[in-house]
Amino acid sequence: MATAYACTASFANAQIAPLVVLPPPGITFSSLTGPSGSAYSGHTENEFAVTPTAGFWFQGLGYGDPVPSIYDAPSSPTNAIGTAVIQVTDSLGLFTLSSLQYSSNNGNSSYDITGYFNDLPVYHETGSLMSSFGPDFSFRTLTTANPTIQIDGLFVAVIPGIGVSSINLDNIAVATVPEPGSLVLLTAGLALLFRKRQV
Repeated sequence: MATAYACTASFANAQIAPLVVLPPPGITFSSLTGPSGSAYSGHTENEFAVTPTAGFWFQGLGYGDPVPSIYDAPSSPTNAIGTAVIQVTDSLGLFTLSSLQYSSNNGNSSYDITGYFNDLPVYHETGSLMSSFGPDFSFRTLTTANPTIQIDGLFVAVIPGIGVSSINLDNIAVATVPEPGSLVLLTAGLALLFRKRQV
């Protein structure tokens, strides 16, 4: 079970290890095995499951921030790039989305993000994905407008604009909402640490 906090204590001899605050891992696509350009059919990373639901997604083992990433690109028989959608869920329950990284290659694109709770939409965001041109393609960060709203399902759609050759996604900053019991344990650990330092 991944968690944003780690705190250990030894009550037998009243020694408390330092509190370690870990950043939420999110989705980095680091476990993709390729080969580059092969179809992306989804994967599970930590507690998060990513599932393509529309369009054609591929594994990008040669481009990412850092590599790999996934990308929407033309596919036979149409050989035309179209809208592509991924779904994200969390096996531990509620989660939040604060940002993601993208590269809209050779033109501007747009996005459509919808967060769900109990199968009902609780927020909907749309906007532009600014273009990236070669030879030095690069990723940009999209910061969402609802980073604290708790959801149990997420759909991210990318809609290519005119001239766009592909759209890469990477580093989806989702984080599990800690259960109330976890917060109680964390608070107790901090209180013991503070008390020990005062003695």
